[in-house]
Amino acid sequence: MGLKATPTKRSRLDTLFLAYFISHIPITLCVDLQPLIPTGSVPRPLLVLNDVLTRQLRDPFMVLGNSSSSDLTWFRSLLACELVLQLPFFFYAVWALWVSSPRRHLPLLVYGAHVSTTMAPILGMLLFGNIDRSCHERMLLASMYVPYLLIPLAMVCVSYSRCASMISAKLKSQ
Repeated sequence: MGLKATPTKRSRLDTLFLAYFISHIPITLCVDLQPLIPTGSVPRPLLVLNDVLTRQLRDPFMVLGNSSSSDLTWFRSLLACELVLQLPFFFYAVWALWVSSPRRHLPLLVYGAHVSTTMAPILGMLLFGNIDRSCHERMLLASMYVPYLLIPLAMVCVSYSRCASMISAKLKSQ
């Protein structure tokens, strides 16, 4: 079974998932990983972007260096997982969705379940945590993070359904 060089017809949801992964690669590299590296190693344009997130939008998670306001070790451990586990997967997912690989469903199911559970404490902290933010600021921040819950949840639903159908068909053929 060789690699297909051209895209095949895909569902609207697979197209959404493909766009999600394609966009998530630069977001991970340019935004999400900044708190994991020394501030002096972050390129100036990315520091400006971080400034928008932390000073203007008041995102408590993306603060560079040590934050004196709260312990974000738990969040930084999620970012480390994003670097080590998710970033390599993004490239596989782009390929698998691009060629409509029939083997994409189980990995997308696992990814979607993993990310959905990591988003629960993030959104919980933003909405209900002890952070000095107005209700409007909390809602704005949550609206920036909620697509990273909803799209992976959709992956779980779609991929579970496709995996269950394949398993049922296999069991019926036996």
